[in-house]
Amino acid sequence: MSTNWNKIKKTVKGGMENAMAAGNKYLKIGKVRMDVMNIRNSLNETFKEMGIELYNQATGETKGDIRNNPRMKSLIEKVNKLKQSLKEDELKIEGIKN
Repeated sequence: MSTNWNKIKKTVKGGMENAMAAGNKYLKIGKVRMDVMNIRNSLNETFKEMGIELYNQATGETKGDIRNNPRMKSLIEKVNKLKQSLKEDELKIEGIKN
């Protein structure tokens, strides 16, 4: 009877370890997905700011060439950094899945 009980304990313990590993995996993926969501929100806000700046330029409220506008250059740099972060996080998710 003792050996049957040990087999049951071993099986349950192995199942619990597998469940915990899967849970940790999905928890990590969930955290990275939250980061991705925050990056996408930041991208949307940055594009909104760029649209306002472009509108101001087009309506004449801001003078000069849009390509030389320091605010627009700053926003473009921010978009590029956010896109890079987004790619990195998507790769992290793929790495965790595998």
